[in-house]
Amino acid sequence: MAVKICPKCGESNTEQAWTCVHCGSSLQNAEVTGTPDADKRAGISLGREEGACPACGELLEPGARKCKYCGTTVYKKPAVPAYEEPEEDPAYFKPNAVTIILLILATVVFPPAGLIVGGVAVFLGDPDKRITGQLLMILGLVVIAVKYFL
Repeated sequence: MAVKICPKCGESNTEQAWTCVHCGSSLQNAEVTGTPDADKRAGISLGREEGACPACGELLEPGARKCKYCGTTVYKKPAVPAYEEPEEDPAYFKPNAVTIILLILATVVFPPAGLIVGGVAVFLGDPDKRITGQLLMILGLVVIAVKYFL
């Protein structure tokens, strides 16, 4: 909202006013302060990058928390997101030596577990998981053959 400041008394008047509402002085040579309504409708930014007031549409000064024309409190988005993405995919699991040993023991005790876990691991894209899956499937088949056929 642009205003004309009366040069005689300092009172603010609307940008279309020809005379001051307070003292009656002429406002023909008065300077317009703020963004004129015509510029707001046209979307002219006047080369500034500041945000606009959500209530009156005036351009805000950098870092302003309150519009100096209408008094509306302006809330800005935080510069840093509250949540940051993890660097590694949490669903990615890289087997270590202890995990592989436990899977081998589980396969010896209960061969279908080795066949199921090994079958899933064979179809995953990681070469380490694929090799571990092949090992578990072979071990599961060997344990089944030894238990049931010998």
